[in-house]
Amino acid sequence: MERGGRGDASRLSRARTTLRDVFTPAQPVTERSRFAGRLGVLARLIEILEEQRSHVVIYGERGIGKTSLVHILAEIARDSRYLVIYASCGAYSSFEDIFRAVLQDIPQLYLRDVDPSAISGMGNGSLADRLPDSFDARQLGELCAQITGTRVIIILDEYDRAESDQFRLSVAELIKNLSDRAARVQLVLAGVASNLQELVGYIPSIRRNVIGLPMPRLSSEEVRALLKIGEDAAGVSFAPGAAAAIEALSNGSPYLVRLISHHASMLALDGDRLAIDEADVWAALDKIVDESAGRIDPRLIAAVAPYLAGADAPLVSAAARAASTPDGWFAPEDALSLITPERKDALAELLGALAAAGVIEHSAEAGRYRFREEPLPTYLWMRTARDAHRAERVSAPLPSRSAAL
Repeated sequence: MERGGRGDASRLSRARTTLRDVFTPAQPVTERSRFAGRLGVLARLIEILEEQRSHVVIYGERGIGKTSLVHILAEIARDSRYLVIYASCGAYSSFEDIFRAVLQDIPQLYLRDVDPSAISGMGNGSLADRLPDSFDARQLGELCAQITGTRVIIILDEYDRAESDQFRLSVAELIKNLSDRAARVQLVLAGVASNLQELVGYIPSIRRNVIGLPMPRLSSEEVRALLKIGEDAAGVSFAPGAAAAIEALSNGSPYLVRLISHHASMLALDGDRLAIDEADVWAALDKIVDESAGRIDPRLIAAVAPYLAGADAPLVSAAARAASTPDGWFAPEDALSLITPERKDALAELLGALAAAGVIEHSAEAGRYRFREEPLPTYLWMRTARDAHRAERVSAPLPSRSAAL
C-alpha cells in the first residue's frame, strides 16, 4: 500500500494520535523533533547566549512561535548543562514573586560560599532561602553574582503581559546589575512587541546589555518543513495543492499552519485516507471559522456580517490580514497594499463604517485602526478566504462532455 493512500484502521488510529501531538495549535512545541524551521533564529539565540554572554529579548506578533522557541532553547541548554528556569508573566506579576519562585529552582550548592561537603546538612536549600522578606534588583543581583559551577538562564515568557512599570524597571535594573557583575546568570525575555523598546522601554543604562531578536514569519521552506514533520511522524502525505493552500492561508504564522493542518488532516483521516488533499484544507476552514466565532462577541460578528459579501469582502479580508501585527494596530496603507490602488476610497469608507459599527477602534491621532477583539482578524481572514473559494467553485464553468471524456 502506498504511503498516503487508504490505510487500515490501526494505521489511521496511529496517525490520528500522532498528528494530535504534532499539529498542536493551542500548545507550544516542546520537543526538538517536532520543531520546524526557525533554525537560523535558534542558532542566533544560542550564539548570543554562549558567545556574547548577553541577555536577549525575543519579540514578534502573537502566534509567531516565541514560546516554542524558548522551550526548545531550554531543552538544548539543559543538555549543555545549563540550569534553565522558565516563568510565565501575568498582568499582575511582581518582581519579588516572580524571582522568589525562580530562585527556588536554584540549589544553594551553586553558591560560592557553600561547602559542597556540608550541603547534605542543609536539606533541599535553594537560593530563595537567602532572600530577605523584601528585596530589590540590586540585592538579587548580588546574590546571583555568587553563583558558580554552572550557568543559569532565566526565561521570562509573555513579558508583554506584565502591566507594572515598576516590575519592568526592576527587571531592567537586574539586567544591568547582572551584567556589571559578570554574573553567570542571563535573562531571556519573550513577548508580543514590534521592537525591542516596546518590551524593555527606553532605558539607556541597559541598551548595551541586551540584544533584540525579532521573530519573522515562516518562509515557504519552513512551512513545508513543518508539514514534513507531520508526514514523517504519522505516515500521511500532503498533496502539493494542499501544501500550497496551507502556505497561502497561514500567511507565515506557525499557529495557523498547525491549526489548518490539524483540521485538514483530521478530515482526511475521518474519510479513511492518509493523503490530505486541497479539498480537505478548504473544508477545514469551516471548523476554524466556527471555532473562531465562538471566541468573539456575537454582536461584533453581526455588525461585520453585512460587509462579508460582494465588493466589500476583499476589503475586509485585506484589513484582517493587515491587522496581523504585534499590537493589532494597522494603517490604511497596510491594507491597501493587499488590494488594487483604485479601491483606496472604498477601503477608507469601509474602515469608517466598521469603526462606526464598533467593530474596529480608530486612533485619529495616529491614523491607525485595530479590531476590537483579538480573534476577530483570524475569523475574518479565514471566513472571507473560504467564501471566496466557494464562490470561485460555483462560478467555474463545468467541463464540456468531450473534455470530460
